[in-house]
Amino acid sequence: MAFWIPLIYRGARAGGLKEAIVHSQYKRSPYIPGDFPDCPAGVLFAEEQAQHLLEKYKRRPPAKRPNYVKLGTLAPFCCPWEQLTRDWESRVQAQEELSVAFSPSSEESDLRGDRVSCVPTPEKTHEVSDEAGTSLHDSRPEGVMDTECPAQAGAEWEMNQDATSSLLCVLRSKTSLKQLSAWCAPSSGERWAARRAPGRGQQELTREACLSVLGRFPRALVWVTLSLLRKGSPEPHTMICVPAKEDFLQLSRDQLYCGPQEPKHSDPFKSKIRKQKEKRKIEKRQNQECAVSEGLAEEDPTAGPRAPTLGLWSGPLPNVTSHCSRVLLGFVTQGDFSMAVGCGEALGFVSLTGLLDMLSSQPAAERGLVLLRPPASLQYRFARIAIEV
Repeated sequence: MAFWIPLIYRGARAGGLKEAIVHSQYKRSPYIPGDFPDCPAGVLFAEEQAQHLLEKYKRRPPAKRPNYVKLGTLAPFCCPWEQLTRDWESRVQAQEELSVAFSPSSEESDLRGDRVSCVPTPEKTHEVSDEAGTSLHDSRPEGVMDTECPAQAGAEWEMNQDATSSLLCVLRSKTSLKQLSAWCAPSSGERWAARRAPGRGQQELTREACLSVLGRFPRALVWVTLSLLRKGSPEPHTMICVPAKEDFLQLSRDQLYCGPQEPKHSDPFKSKIRKQKEKRKIEKRQNQECAVSEGLAEEDPTAGPRAPTLGLWSGPLPNVTSHCSRVLLGFVTQGDFSMAVGCGEALGFVSLTGLLDMLSSQPAAERGLVLLRPPASLQYRFARIAIEV
């Protein structure tokens, strides 16, 4: 203490875990281990964080906590990355099959509109490419030393070679990230376009280019940076959504337009939970009466199946991409108001398949615009997406 107290008096500042998270947010770099969802440490950290937030949520009475079911938030305490990528893959494949079924010929469907199909073919899906991403069994970021035995790593790679196409991974190829960063930039004369202008040799957003980026990893995540256009302060687990056509139309009419609002959802579990609660009270009263009359010990009230929590989705999650009025693209892992930029900034992951599908359907002048919605709010906010390389 004889050293630390004078050091603080001389102007040094002490920093802990919160300061480390803010420091990584200003650097726009992933924070270890929370921002590595494709490694075991990241999965374990997410589970512990979700359990902590759930216990904190249950400590509050139902009248003093948000009802996430009515807000349309399926996972307020965790980010279902696996289901997000899987649902996006199924969604784009269904769109492709529908367009092929209603088109007279494949040639006309390719020439119709400027929408680009981003469905990888099976041949492309099973190709071996280390540049496309990193699987769950090889989640080390670039620049980290490999501490495994080469023979053991090679054996594991051969064993999991056929199964990596269906595993969650994070895209870390700098070549692919540079290409995606160029596609996210709008083509109009804005400061965003000037700051992220595509370099020489970058491909145009075509079907072949999308397939080359997807490669054998259709269920990949992309690390993105989000900057709010106007007011708003994002927070962790904020949903990143795809704007609709009417949102762009309203924004072009009114430059002060903040964003649309999510319609309030109905809670199908509320009456069911109340009936179960009344049933448990009756059973508890009957058990107490039987125990008193027979002189037996009372049963543990905590025994038995766990009751669902009012305000949270009960049971398996439905399709996460199409549950709300705006299609879900990803989640925010870090977010707050940035004093360095003067606006709300966030960091998170989006589905690679969903990102390519969104960019191919957006106008060139408005390419890269997304919507952010916190878990406990119905208000969407416009934000600009960027990919740091």
